[in-house]
Amino acid sequence: MNNASVKAFALILAGALLVLALWPSFQSPAPPEDEGIALVYPEMFLKGHLPYRDFETIYGPGNLLVLSASYSIFGINIFVERAVGLIFRLLILLGIFCVAQRWGSIVAFGCVLLTIIMLGGTQLFANTWFTALAFALCGLCIAAKVNSLWRCFVAGILAAAAILSRSDLGPAVVLAFLPLFLLMEPKTRYAFLIGGVIGLLPLVWFAIAVGPRQLIYSLFLFPVFYLSSAAYFPISTAPPDLRYIFYLDLAAIFLSLCAGFLASRRQDRQRSRREPSDMDGQAREGERDGSRAHQSGRLFFGATILGGACVHYAVSRFDGSHVINAALIPIALLPLSIFVVSSAVIKSVGRAILAAAAIIVAFVAVQLVLPVYTRYFFRGIRVSLHFENARQVGNSGDALEPGDKGIFVGDNGRSVPIGRPAVAQATQQMLTELEKVSAAGQSLLVGPGDLRRTVGADTFIYHLLPQLRPATYYLEMNPGSTNAPGSRLVDDVAKADWLVLDRSWDNINEPNRSAEFGSDVPNQVVRTKFDLWAEYGPYLILRNHRLRNSVELPPSRQ
Repeated sequence: MNNASVKAFALILAGALLVLALWPSFQSPAPPEDEGIALVYPEMFLKGHLPYRDFETIYGPGNLLVLSASYSIFGINIFVERAVGLIFRLLILLGIFCVAQRWGSIVAFGCVLLTIIMLGGTQLFANTWFTALAFALCGLCIAAKVNSLWRCFVAGILAAAAILSRSDLGPAVVLAFLPLFLLMEPKTRYAFLIGGVIGLLPLVWFAIAVGPRQLIYSLFLFPVFYLSSAAYFPISTAPPDLRYIFYLDLAAIFLSLCAGFLASRRQDRQRSRREPSDMDGQAREGERDGSRAHQSGRLFFGATILGGACVHYAVSRFDGSHVINAALIPIALLPLSIFVVSSAVIKSVGRAILAAAAIIVAFVAVQLVLPVYTRYFFRGIRVSLHFENARQVGNSGDALEPGDKGIFVGDNGRSVPIGRPAVAQATQQMLTELEKVSAAGQSLLVGPGDLRRTVGADTFIYHLLPQLRPATYYLEMNPGSTNAPGSRLVDDVAKADWLVLDRSWDNINEPNRSAEFGSDVPNQVVRTKFDLWAEYGPYLILRNHRLRNSVELPPSRQ
């Protein structure tokens, strides 16, 4: 087999392993608010409702546009949404392989194996973070051919798409593309910039449609100055395992930045020694090889900058998903970083041996630091190959983990998996009752039991009851916004026909400002304008008084 065939085989094998590792996650319990956002917002957009104006979101429109296009083609359901999430993870895998394969198939395969292990423990839903990383990594790989007009143009579009998906990654994306941008010729730089401008046009359209002030508030002012203090998790409250992952991430960032800078500078020096005008044909071919190596160094350096700049994501909220997601690129590139540094220091050992040693060192380090986390990858492989059954969590005891099997609730072609049997039963009873007593076109508001503390909401319920109109701007409920003085929540509650309040959210107490109570006026509106219709587990169904003449209370409530 030639080198290209070996690389293709390694990439296909890595992709198959990632699919196997994540396949059980198609049945995993859904994060009630985060995955609800991915299910509900694109459908709202397809119905003509605009983010920032008609419903609140702190994310750019990139992921929403991708999911809207996918739903319009394949239908609106959780399996389409999770398939999109899987595709973006495969694109991240492709991006890591593209960066590392320029140093050989062995080290590239080691990098993608670590990528698979890291991704194997993530929740499969179409997270905006993975959307942005996929666009950024693929854009970097395409931009590596700096003398190609069309590739630089496409790279500019992908860089813009990454920023469009996560505006907080904007500085990281700009810095990551800078090493390659400086290597481009003037005409390819213009192509890249034109692509970037075209890629950001949707943001301009939204600014016109909803108003620039509202867009700036939603994407920058509120997340940075208001939500950050309400969502912040200090490192001191994290368990030791999570801190160890963070320390490994910092070490990997430092090593990768050193290796990326070293590779870029060494290839800069090699390129500067060559004088193409004095070369014959064979020498010019060598110059082209040197130019490709030069671009490889800049590509690696750009990828390490992107991974290093992601550390802010972990620091902003020090919990499992944020820390792991922030550490993805630096840890995935750890074998390559070790290989580049060791190759510069050790000259007497063959490259294949150094590559194998780098992979072993990286895997041992990750396994020693992340044994609690890496087991999800191995368990996913075993479940996919039917060596063991997917884990089903009971009503109490073990915490829900990636890859666990959920219980699907819903009807009419729409369903969402719930983690615990008792909650799944209560959710299904609540949905069945609302479908029976409500009328199409009536409005629904979903929130926590105590509307003074809006730490979250079961946004997925809107997806399962599409015949009811969302009654509120706050389809997701963010502390510092939904319960802030002067928010729309009071009016939204008053105009709703039905309320579904989940009291389990009231038990969440985090060491930040989300624990602070807002106004009690929304609760007063609930008490004075609504009747308790039914109660199922943590859920309360309440009916607005104005429906008394059209919907009678059950005999037990009269």
